[in-house]
Amino acid sequence: MSAWLWLVLACGDCARAPTDADWTEDQPLGPGGTAACGELANLELVPLDIWGRDLGAAALTLDRDPTWVEDPEAGPGVVMIRYGDVPVDLRVRLETADHQELSVVVSYDGAGGFRLGEPSSGRVTTSFQTRTVDGAACPVSTLYLGQDHTWFAATGRAPTDNRVTLAMDGEEQWAGVYDDLQQTTRRVTWTTWWWESDFELVRSSGDFDLSEDARWRNTSMGQLEALEGVQRRILVNRFWDENLDWLEYLNTDEALREAADRAGDDLEVMLQGNPVEVPVFDEYQGQPADFDFGARVLDNPRYADRDVRTDDPAPVPVALSVQVASYHQKSVVLDGQVAWVSGMNVKGADWDGNQHEVYDARRMEFDATADERQAVARGEAEPDFGPRKDYGIRVEGPAARDVEEILWQRWEAAIDGDDLYSENATRFALDPAPSSPADGVPAQVVATMPPPWSEMSIQESHAKAVLAAEDYIYVEDQYFRAPLMIEHVIQAMDARPELVLIVVTKDVSAWDGGAKYTWLADATLRQRYPDRYLLLQLQSADLYLDEGTLWDTVEVVVQAVDTHSKLRLVDDRYLSVGSCNWNNRGYKYEGELDVAVLDDAVALDARRRIFENLVGPGWADLLSDEGRNNLDVLALAAADNQEILDWWADHGEDLDLDDATAQWEGYRPSGLVYPLQIDEDYQFDVGPDAF
Repeated sequence: MSAWLWLVLACGDCARAPTDADWTEDQPLGPGGTAACGELANLELVPLDIWGRDLGAAALTLDRDPTWVEDPEAGPGVVMIRYGDVPVDLRVRLETADHQELSVVVSYDGAGGFRLGEPSSGRVTTSFQTRTVDGAACPVSTLYLGQDHTWFAATGRAPTDNRVTLAMDGEEQWAGVYDDLQQTTRRVTWTTWWWESDFELVRSSGDFDLSEDARWRNTSMGQLEALEGVQRRILVNRFWDENLDWLEYLNTDEALREAADRAGDDLEVMLQGNPVEVPVFDEYQGQPADFDFGARVLDNPRYADRDVRTDDPAPVPVALSVQVASYHQKSVVLDGQVAWVSGMNVKGADWDGNQHEVYDARRMEFDATADERQAVARGEAEPDFGPRKDYGIRVEGPAARDVEEILWQRWEAAIDGDDLYSENATRFALDPAPSSPADGVPAQVVATMPPPWSEMSIQESHAKAVLAAEDYIYVEDQYFRAPLMIEHVIQAMDARPELVLIVVTKDVSAWDGGAKYTWLADATLRQRYPDRYLLLQLQSADLYLDEGTLWDTVEVVVQAVDTHSKLRLVDDRYLSVGSCNWNNRGYKYEGELDVAVLDDAVALDARRRIFENLVGPGWADLLSDEGRNNLDVLALAAADNQEILDWWADHGEDLDLDDATAQWEGYRPSGLVYPLQIDEDYQFDVGPDAF
């Protein structure tokens, strides 16, 4: 496609749709100008967003005076330009808050024909029809201006107003899911990468003596079994080739497989594999699916009966080699009204409280005994699962339907593709989208979906947010190795000298396939922005004391917090939570699901809660609403925590039990943050997309 694409807005034969060649025919739009119609040609300009929706607050600037249309069919901001027999260029500029400016030149040939320059951003499309203007039937060419959003993904679903709640940890998320399940009356749709039926959604520190039956009622499967008369649809990732049937045992259990084998009880399960094959040493060549702006305009009821130009995007071929992809999405939708989206699996390790304590008796296997739980509570043994950091987000409103629609698409494809257990699965119909709550805030459901969908709207949304950042970018993620996103970070930080980047991740082994790109990301950013980039890790520490027969043991037990987070915060304006990791595979082909929120109050509250949790009470009072200050506070807190651990490693064994207890009360780490620098050693030199 050339840099400038000329599109016709008028036609010589109004019985057919315009073609790209029509503008050269120099034919009038209709029977010619009439007194009632004013002049020879009428050009209608319709400001819309990129999803074809009305833009009531748009500022449409023209370099000639328009005719403001008084027409019940015309949407907000619509104007009409009337032309005679003089050729002229019309320069159009569309500006709206939180949208990218759209400018375009429309050339009139003096004989009723128009041609259109390529817009600076966004999309445009056209229609032609005879309309009633000033009481007469007049030929009207319409230019629909689709203004792109600064933050939200044009390739994703339209953002809507929803009630949103951030879950800071597994305890908050799964307690919320449990509560919402109690209110569910019609349908539960659930997708996960890993499923354990005895995963306990709610737990308390004093439930050591619960019976197995009582504990089962709090589990994922126990809750589903209690929902009699409710449709229950569970879609679980399936690893690798469909011929390797034994792999279903890897991430499912007997209770789930028995449910999958049963028919007719409205508790249906399927396992679905991601078919994408990825080059190990080269880059994945898949491209994001495009969208048809004309079709979106037709979805607007105001313009549904018009002959709008549409152009279905052609599918993009993908080079394949090795199957390493999965469906990594994690969501629960309840009655089509409420959805939980997160990075948390239905898996024993994916539960923890907000303090991520070393000795938390709630982080135990389902079948752990009361004695084993009490030993952990007393600090005499470590729990079955280590501390785990992750987030979830609850959305109530039309975005819940968007979440369910993605699972519905996969469910339909799994049935059509004869995926595992599909013989016992039935189709279900989606409900209409619920209304937006009065206290809703703008939120968009974005996804990474493999072919045939080829959606990469998470990548688009995250890239836009990074490029829009002015104060700070905060990334908390299991990985930090996405070269495609690092390019955007560099562009943003070079353009804005005050912008800071704070990253919380975890260390990587030299044997990790992504170690090279993690090291490259860290090394590049340290070199370019030595005082504007901060890399941190999370650890939990507690004092272990043991009164021995011959000598006492004084030891500070340190556990790395398994940072499984997938969270982005930008400028106290933008928050994104979900399953997508900061790696190329998550942005390109892995099945992922996120919710992006654009609201100052939501983002501000999230950032304050998160940062206070990271630095603890010793440093929380020094935090502010300024990115540079918070980077400095986090850096000081991390360095201080590391210094404290070093002191205890050197001197702790010289203290008796009483002295150690007293010392720990006044000299212990605050919060969870510690410095991190990625080692340059790596064992695999592979491409950027496979790990």
